[in-house]
Amino acid sequence: MSQKKNPEARTGNANPPREVVPLTATEVVVATAPAAPEHLDDVAARVWADVWSAGLGFYVEATDSHTIERYASLQGRRRLFLDELEADGYTTVGSQGQLVMHPLARVVSEIEGKLVALEDRLGLSPQARLNLGISQVEVKSKLDSYLSTSQ
Repeated sequence: MSQKKNPEARTGNANPPREVVPLTATEVVVATAPAAPEHLDDVAARVWADVWSAGLGFYVEATDSHTIERYASLQGRRRLFLDELEADGYTTVGSQGQLVMHPLARVVSEIEGKLVALEDRLGLSPQARLNLGISQVEVKSKLDSYLSTSQ
């Protein structure tokens, strides 16, 4: 094991002293989820509401609504196609009489690949939030907000 160098003999870039930034109080965000677009089916509308509820105070309607709409719509289509696959079966008879995978199985697989990418962008998993550098945002309900101001 080598010995430490004398500070005067060290070469290279020195680490400058870091500026100490005092911690400030966490900003409390009071937010509500926007209404789901009317064209979304029931499953997609529920996903829309769930995603917005999970990200209250983090998502911005003006910039994030299109991504969340796409995610919810894909989830709705996935559920519809899975229901059809469960009714029809995952295999079907091909043009030569052979047993082949149902065409919707491939479509579901493609949708699920797109969903994973959107989940990462939206921070919908612990790893995605870590990668995005998202810390927990404290959200106050309207009741909590009212109670804290009335005291």
